[in-house]
Amino acid sequence: MNTTTAHTPRIVPDYEAMLDPAPGYRELATEGAVQLVRRVNGGLAHYAVLDYKLAQEALRSPVFSKTSEAMHFALRLQDADPANYPISGGAGAPNLLNTDGADHARLRNLVNMTFSPRRVQQLRGRVEALVDRLIADLQEQTDWDLVGQFAYPVGLTMICDILGVPQGDRDNFRHWATQSMRITAPDQKENAGRLKGYLVDLVQAKRAQVDMALPMDEQPDVLSALCVARDGGESLDADELISMSFLMLIAGHETTVGLIGSALILLDRFRDQRAMLLADPDLMRGAIEEVLRYDGPVHQTTMRATNADVELGGVRIPRGSFVHVYTMACNRDPERWPDPDRFDITRKPIGSLAFGYGPHMCLGLHLARLEAEVALTKFLHAFPDYRLAGTGGDIEWAGTVIRAAAVIRAVPR
Repeated sequence: MNTTTAHTPRIVPDYEAMLDPAPGYRELATEGAVQLVRRVNGGLAHYAVLDYKLAQEALRSPVFSKTSEAMHFALRLQDADPANYPISGGAGAPNLLNTDGADHARLRNLVNMTFSPRRVQQLRGRVEALVDRLIADLQEQTDWDLVGQFAYPVGLTMICDILGVPQGDRDNFRHWATQSMRITAPDQKENAGRLKGYLVDLVQAKRAQVDMALPMDEQPDVLSALCVARDGGESLDADELISMSFLMLIAGHETTVGLIGSALILLDRFRDQRAMLLADPDLMRGAIEEVLRYDGPVHQTTMRATNADVELGGVRIPRGSFVHVYTMACNRDPERWPDPDRFDITRKPIGSLAFGYGPHMCLGLHLARLEAEVALTKFLHAFPDYRLAGTGGDIEWAGTVIRAAAVIRAVPR
């Protein structure tokens, strides 16, 4: 195979802010499975990976690094100010987004002990009670915003429970969290600073109050459990706990909001699929996997930077290059999914890249799936005939790093 090197970035639109971005990704993919691109509104030049198998290769290869050193080197090559491109998810200290290898494995092992599928399932009762309250409120109204009144409260209330945010602090916490993750918000940086300051105080309070003799499974919240987590003598220090708290906020909140919102949009667009789901509620888990594949909350993986020259799909990628896997494009790869542009909730799940792949697979995937399952099951039972108001073009997109609607207007029937 001949190896080529791209020099001039192709300018591509912001596909995430479209009702149906798939045609754009499909057209881009016809130009090559690996391409050097730059977004139309600026940002960093990066190699886009648009093929499923090549994506797996990149996501498991240590050459595609997430360390601060690799990121800073790549930023310098583009004369980019690191202050404008948070390389750690905005979290600062070592965490799952800015470490590789043994450092990443250590952190992952500690977090997995307290954020396991079993621990997440223990939250089911809280999710059900929360969704019941939200649906009761919706039943008193005839005009809804399904993000502000449903998807968003599910995601953020549960992350407040997980972090153990006191009830009296939650209004401020919600505001700071919302604004800090909206990259278009004029006070985004100020609110991000307030949020980080709050997390510093919260971690200090948890460490001071935690009962070290209490087993992890009996701690009142996941953050308290992280304070006592031990793996062969290893534990998280204060800076790592703060960084992990910030990461859990993103992984456990934004993905949920995007997933529930996308599901509600798709089940309105494809009402034959909704009818099948209403007739057979056992299809719900498969339906969620199809939503994740077809139009999940993450259209691109987080940044990686090459720590050596590498060839991928016949393209030579120099050391110090940024790389994004375009998961939306990869999840429509016709080599893996027959008729990939068809939304089919009976499709056999065969491992989409909606939550990534390899060692950096998303921390919040179990929580997002649980919350979506409970929320959608109860919502469809209460409102089987709901309709979105207006047209698809009326949907307002959040403008965050996650593919999520900011407003979804709807009516009961």
